[in-house]
Amino acid sequence: MNPVQNPSNIQSAPSAARATSPDRLSLAALGLGLSSVAAAAACAFGIAQALGTGLAWVAPLAAAAGALVGLLPLSGLMLRRLRAAQALADRAGAMPVGGMALPLFMDLAQREWARARRYGSGAALLLIDVDRYARLCEARGPHAGGLVLAEILRLTVPTLRPADIVTRYAETQIAVLLAQSDATGALDVAERIRERTEQIEVSLESAAALPQKLRVTVSAGVAPLRASHLSLQALIDDAEEALAAARQAGGNCVRSAPIEPERGRSARTGRGERRAQPRQDGPA
Repeated sequence: MNPVQNPSNIQSAPSAARATSPDRLSLAALGLGLSSVAAAAACAFGIAQALGTGLAWVAPLAAAAGALVGLLPLSGLMLRRLRAAQALADRAGAMPVGGMALPLFMDLAQREWARARRYGSGAALLLIDVDRYARLCEARGPHAGGLVLAEILRLTVPTLRPADIVTRYAETQIAVLLAQSDATGALDVAERIRERTEQIEVSLESAAALPQKLRVTVSAGVAPLRASHLSLQALIDDAEEALAAARQAGGNCVRSAPIEPERGRSARTGRGERRAQPRQDGPA
């Protein structure tokens, strides 16, 4: 799979880089605008007083006119901010339950990759694949696979940090981009997702009186950001290679890149490589 075609850097992935700079700029602009309004009103009031027309309503009217003039640029700024917020809300509304839309994920992942490369802050990509997904869909129907991935996403998102991002990456997979993460931390997250998935029971509607309970397992490939990752696609390729090694090991396990070819199917890269016995109910 090669999902990276034309990534556009629309927004930073970590929370500090995503919102801090625009929000600070908006607050500064708001403060400057209010100060300008107050200054314009005060100047207009002072000019009206200095003219000494003797009409009581001239000074307040002049102050109101000055405030109106000062409010015009401020109103334009706030209108632009509201439109931007609405556009972001519209995009968020299109996200699948438990994760963001894949194009947005790739945009943010590209920005986080560039930021981590520049500042050396670390990052990691996780690819989580449902074991025996085709068999599951054949036995329980195509909707079963979608329900399983949705449940994994629903349980995974609350365990991540605000700076991390997650999406349904492919028909059988979810992807997680961990900001400011090292190899050990990324393996811990992948292993936690694997363990939590083992414990979930997905309810499926059936002709029987009681709904069927489905258990599944996942394989995970982990790719910590390294100096050799000269593009986001290189990071994705390593995660896919690690995921392939986890599948070859029998599933329900975690593997981390780089994979050493000479060690073949028995390759183990240390922490997070434990494989449990797959558990499933029924033919899936």
